[in-house]
Amino acid sequence: MDKSAKTPRSSPEIREDAHTLWLVYDGDCVLCRSGALGYRVNRAVGRLKTLDARGDPDHPILKEIRARQLDLNQGIVVIYGHQWHHGAEALNRLALLGSNSDGLNRFIAWMFRSPRRTRWLYPLLRAGRNLSLRLAGKTQI
Repeated sequence: MDKSAKTPRSSPEIREDAHTLWLVYDGDCVLCRSGALGYRVNRAVGRLKTLDARGDPDHPILKEIRARQLDLNQGIVVIYGHQWHHGAEALNRLALLGSNSDGLNRFIAWMFRSPRRTRWLYPLLRAGRNLSLRLAGKTQI
């Protein structure tokens, strides 16, 4: 879901480098953290920066996520090329921009390149996140 129309200006960190892919995830979710830290981008994409949504609530990107009304409990956020993607669309974007450097990245590419399949599977991943948080005694963001 591209919400760029709601907030026309991006934070300085995003404006300065359109060739950086930002991946915002829930660091208390072991599944999210493992996926984010194991993900690699294709060389043509540029750099990858991961941001734990629980690490610094005053981070400019997290402030902008709240301003755009993107709920991190409902999905990850990917920012690339001044476009914002949330949830299943973000995971599909990761699959399209990812490297095939190892098994995890090949799996992500294979599983989530289809937008239809990603929309179908994403609620299952979100349920896994919620279960892992509950088992660990953690709260929603």
